[in-house]
Amino acid sequence: MEKKRNLKQRLKVGKTIFFKDVKHAKWAILSVFAYFVLLRKFFITICPAVLITGLPCPGCGMTRALIRLLHLDFAGAWQMHPFVYLFMIFILWFGIRRYILGISDTKKAWKILAMLGILMILFYIWRMLRYFPGNPPMSYYYGNVLLNLHHIIKSFLQIWKMKISI
Repeated sequence: MEKKRNLKQRLKVGKTIFFKDVKHAKWAILSVFAYFVLLRKFFITICPAVLITGLPCPGCGMTRALIRLLHLDFAGAWQMHPFVYLFMIFILWFGIRRYILGISDTKKAWKILAMLGILMILFYIWRMLRYFPGNPPMSYYYGNVLLNLHHIIKSFLQIWKMKISI
């Protein structure tokens, strides 16, 4: 029979589990970090949807909302993406359950994440219908790959037509 642990003991065990989790996910963490750094350095955005299509994705504005939240600009965070609060609550809930209470029920966490994802997509559709194109993050980005490809093909076809008519 396992004896009850006090908060200090629970936090010590939780810290060990947290560092094991980080160690197991180190390549994923490094890849995400490299992705953010490289895309931010060389392109107009870190969002692949914006980069390719110029259209915002359901998560567009989430990073800016998190940055505003870290600066205690709660209204600005809400304006950028209100789901930042739901995800922060989820992370807090997951962290307390996993690292303090020692509950590792990942099925429940995945179900909640799926539900948040579905709600975020529905919110995205509403936001696109109501606010697009408008203020960031609900704006069109003209430096996208598809638009540039369209201009290249259009120029090529104009040059080709000129050569045929000569």
